[in-house]
Amino acid sequence: MAARSDYLEQRIRTASPAQLHLMLIEGALRLAGQADKAYEANDVDSATQPLLRAMDITSELLAGVRHSEEDINVKLAAIYHFCFTRLTMAYVNTDREKLAEAIRVLGIERDTWRLACEKIGADSEAGSPAAKSEAVKGPHRPAPLAGVEMPAEGGLSLEA
Repeated sequence: MAARSDYLEQRIRTASPAQLHLMLIEGALRLAGQADKAYEANDVDSATQPLLRAMDITSELLAGVRHSEEDINVKLAAIYHFCFTRLTMAYVNTDREKLAEAIRVLGIERDTWRLACEKIGADSEAGSPAAKSEAVKGPHRPAPLAGVEMPAEGGLSLEA
């Protein structure tokens, strides 16, 4: 088990902010899936812990969106708020339907972040100007994706 822990720690230390964000989404999805399996087996007690952890991660994702009126921030906040609300409703009401809604949206978000991470990685390997500018922006500003204009102020906080 120590080897797995060491691997995970190294993966976290070397991950980009976008990769860390993706890891959080994947963690929330994994935990929500565990809760769903427990609900399916009518084992509400076993669903509690993973569902609470998925809620914690989702609330951190929501808190990590910078507060501004930029369109991307408003949309991301709405996505994470929706997921948090559905996970909470699933927890309070033992509602698999609400849990399934959160899982579906988190799955779409995971796929989106995977594509973004692949794009950033491809740009980095190619030595693109977008990848080079990421070092200047620091951990709070992801490299811009082709066709996506990032605001000068605001953006996403990927610290969560």
